[in-house]
Amino acid sequence: MPDRKGPESGFYKGLIQVAAGCLHYSRRNRRGAVNKWRSGADYLRPYLPEHRGIDLAPLVNAVDAFLEAMGGGGWPELVMPIIA
Repeated sequence: MPDRKGPESGFYKGLIQVAAGCLHYSRRNRRGAVNKWRSGADYLRPYLPEHRGIDLAPLVNAVDAFLEAMGGGGWPELVMPIIA
């Protein structure tokens, strides 16, 4: 279990928040998705472009695009990211 209060806590929080945003999106909860994606991307920005072998720049860019798409009317059809 990573140290949740250590120097990398924001990295783990960010990944969890982005994942939670994807769950909210799948349940068509706009407010939950937007809130979690915004906070998740903010947690991950200090670790860009890559951290612990994960290329974070494409993930944060995708989340930023999701946030922009969610700002429009209707429900956007988004493809959720895969972290590999």
